[in-house]
Amino acid sequence: MKTFFKTFLISSLVALTSAFCASAQEAEEFTADRPGATTGPTVLPKGRVQLETGFGWERSALEGPWATTWTVNTSMLRWGFSDMAELRLQANYLISKQGGERDFGFDSVFFGTKARLHEGGKIMPAISLMANVLVPGKKGSAFLSDRWGGQIGLLFENTLAPWCSLGYEADLIWNGYGSPEVFFGACLGFQPWERLSIQVEEYNIGGGGSVQCWSELSLGFQAAPRLQLDLASDLCLSSPDRYGILMVGLSWQITKR
Repeated sequence: MKTFFKTFLISSLVALTSAFCASAQEAEEFTADRPGATTGPTVLPKGRVQLETGFGWERSALEGPWATTWTVNTSMLRWGFSDMAELRLQANYLISKQGGERDFGFDSVFFGTKARLHEGGKIMPAISLMANVLVPGKKGSAFLSDRWGGQIGLLFENTLAPWCSLGYEADLIWNGYGSPEVFFGACLGFQPWERLSIQVEEYNIGGGGSVQCWSELSLGFQAAPRLQLDLASDLCLSSPDRYGILMVGLSWQITKR
């Protein structure tokens, strides 16, 4: 009987240790592209499938009278199809109210890929290429362009310390009309606690001589090894008194492999 209990105790300790190590490894490998305006260069491991989704409330008078917009759902599905690249599909659904009028429909529907170009080192940053095809809209969507478009960008990240990183991104975005817009952003990320991450970002969007400057503060909390909750808010530096937004969401790694 003593031998049985000794064997049972040792087996239980081994099982708990294995489960703890597996959870720690999953937590270490977990990566999410939300929250934040910029995109990190990390690519999902091969075989992983991840859903990143959220909700947003926005109040803006940047382009006319005050309008309130609810992002009812913003969802991205990511699949690591190789050791070097992932496939991405995203669609946002908005409801916007201005005066007595209400518009609704999909916005920012795209599919594309993110591919790792360089792992990064002590001096050289990690580098990835992101390329997306923007899907045109039809009747029933007030926000989509009616022409095909595209987005291409380079994503960089330097590790400054075990708890601090600097990311930066440069994109060209074309909605099918005129000249493409230029996006440039930088993100200073902190991890003061194993489960908590803080990002402070500054980004600019412009084209045709007009540029808007933004700042964003976001928090990510890893509630489980494959589940992250997030909260973010943006400030329009060009017109801070005419804009406000609050976003909440989650990232769920559906499969381990």
